This record gives sequence, structure tokens and C-alpha cells, in this order.
Amino acid sequence: MSRLLKCSIALGASPLIIGTLIYFAWRLTRWRWLEMMGLMTILIGLIVFLVGAVCLILHLKSESRTGRTSPLNALLVGGLLFANFPLAAVYTASAIDISTRFTVRVYNDSYLPIKSFVILGPGIQTEIGPIAPGKKAVQHNYPTTDGSLRFTAQQQKINFEGELEGYVTNGTGGDKTVRIKENGYLIKDNLR
Repeated sequence: MSRLLKCSIALGASPLIIGTLIYFAWRLTRWRWLEMMGLMTILIGLIVFLVGAVCLILHLKSESRTGRTSPLNALLVGGLLFANFPLAAVYTASAIDISTRFTVRVYNDSYLPIKSFVILGPGIQTEIGPIAPGKKAVQHNYPTTDGSLRFTAQQQKINFEGELEGYVTNGTGGDKTVRIKENGYLIKDNLR
């Protein structure tokens, strides 16, 4: 295998591996600096793709002169180089979706079932109950305009309500956990 072909393989695999590691590390941690690293990987990946494509073309020219052409190798390496584009698109779309949704997790830490739990906000009115004792419910919400995100709940014959976030708008995300206890509830911010 020629050095040009090895270089082209390395240049095709590097952004794939680095981008994948950054994306999954971000999914686990939500560290903002990883978002910037992901964007830099995409921009640098474009340059790396061009260099890898040039190496592949030079390899093919060299091989055609010697009569040892291997179209299968060229096709596989070209596929590796081009695979960066759909993978970058999938990771970017997923990151945008996760960053712009407001996730609400409700844990029923009491011995009584939650009959109703309704999330209310701009363009949102979602029932995620009933929730059995010891169970949880998760809802991803996408606010459409400006306003506050609240909830109303009913446990047995007791009605209660609370504010999840004072201000939400289209495109801003968040992540809250509500823990329903025997004597009330607790709201926790899960991000940053």
C-alpha cells in the first residue's frame, strides 16, 4: 500500500474518530467547550477531506502509470472520506435537537400514585401522568414562544403546582428534574 493511500485513509478516519469521540463525550457531559470542538472538527474536517481527496487522486494517477490500479481500494478509501459528511450532519442535527429541547423528568418518590402531571408553557400542554410510586416519566418539550414553564399535578385528592423555569423561548433548552415526595416536591436543574 502506497504512502499516498495510507495518508488518504488516515485523513478520512481521523475526523470520523475525533468527531465521534467529541459527540459522545458531549452527550455525557454537556460541556460547552465540546460544542466548540465539534464545530472546529467540522471546519478542519473539510480541509482534511480535500487533502485526503488530493492524496487519493495522486495515488490513482501513480497506480495508473504503473498499471497496478485497484479500483476497490480507491472506492473504499473514497467512501471513507465521504462518510464524514453524513456522520457530521447526523451529529449536528442531534446536537441541535438536544440543545433546543427542554427535558422534564418526574420521579415519584412517594408511596402514592401521581394521578396527573401536566407541563404547561408557551405552546406546551402535555400530560405525562399517571406515574406509579417509585417510577419516573420523561418528556421532551419544545417551547414555541416566550413565557414560563410550569406544571400542575394531582396526587390522590391533593392538587399542587410549581414553576419549572421562569423564562423559556423557542430554541432554548433546559433540563429539570421534579421529585415528588411525601410532603411536597423538589425541583433540580440538571444542566451546567
